[in-house]
Amino acid sequence: MAKLGTKKRPIIVRVHTEEMAKYVAEECTEHGWHYIIGFEPDEPEDISDLEKMLNPVKPITSVKVGRNEPCPCGSGAKSKNCCGGK
Repeated sequence: MAKLGTKKRPIIVRVHTEEMAKYVAEECTEHGWHYIIGFEPDEPEDISDLEKMLNPVKPITSVKVGRNEPCPCGSGAKSKNCCGGK
């Protein structure tokens, strides 16, 4: 699947007002994203694709803790006797 904001998979938004369409167009142009704006007053406004691009989800990273180091939970106990021992 193509990346969101590219020519093959543009950002698709549904807006009610000219002001919102202008905002979407400016944001997409500023970042170099391809987009399609639809004016549909009878449907709910949907700018979720734009929001996904402006606020990307950050991957969760895990922290490697040695058995004899303090537990990251803040208890002060060694990891092997606290959360790491479970």
